[in-house]
Amino acid sequence: MKINVRQANSALISLIEDFAQVIPVDANFLIPPDRSREVRGAQAITFHAFRKFWLDPLFVTFPYLAIHEAVYEELVTSSSRTYVKEKIENGQMILLSDRDLSERESAYRSMIESRIAVHTAYDPEIDNKDDRGEVKSLAYIATKQLLYFCSRDSRALRLLSEPFKNSIGLFSVSAVQAYELIYYMYVMRMADPKELRVMYKYLYYLSENDRQVNPEWGQFIQAMQLLYQEFVNQSTGKPIPIY
Repeated sequence: MKINVRQANSALISLIEDFAQVIPVDANFLIPPDRSREVRGAQAITFHAFRKFWLDPLFVTFPYLAIHEAVYEELVTSSSRTYVKEKIENGQMILLSDRDLSERESAYRSMIESRIAVHTAYDPEIDNKDDRGEVKSLAYIATKQLLYFCSRDSRALRLLSEPFKNSIGLFSVSAVQAYELIYYMYVMRMADPKELRVMYKYLYYLSENDRQVNPEWGQFIQAMQLLYQEFVNQSTGKPIPIY
């Protein structure tokens, strides 16, 4: 997947300025990535490693991570499901449920869901699994006027692209991608930089095609600094050196 280091994401700027916001996430933010079938010689990331250098720092960094019930149902691996279940039960993750919506909100959510679903493989009439989590998450987010959806899924990101999202009722929702949070946790010293570098390389610089369209780690950090260093400095009250 090609990353954008040419234009600042206003959603990331908002999170830099205020990390204590509700941030709904997709299933692929919580399940270890596996590119072994895509890239010869690559191995799947174990849940132990994924938890150490991604999940644990992510939950420490952002206190109001959220997951829609439809996405929670997609966590078929026992490790990820158990981990998220414990976070929800401990009050460290918000479970978003359509049952909590008012009658008026439910009607609006259904309308938005239908508009979104037309552009996906999900059919609300038969309630199939394809794209179900993304569609229901986005419909809920739009209904409750939340601002973000974190995903690595190209279909979900397409739904949130400009100007397409405006036509399906998602005008107030912005995508936040994994590489943006990798940068955020790196610059805010929330995780081991070596482990974040491994995560970045695995997701965005592993295949030959990745290396043709994306910058290597050092260039990535430099490019992101040009876009966001001013906001990071304002947020922390002092310049943060890059190491």
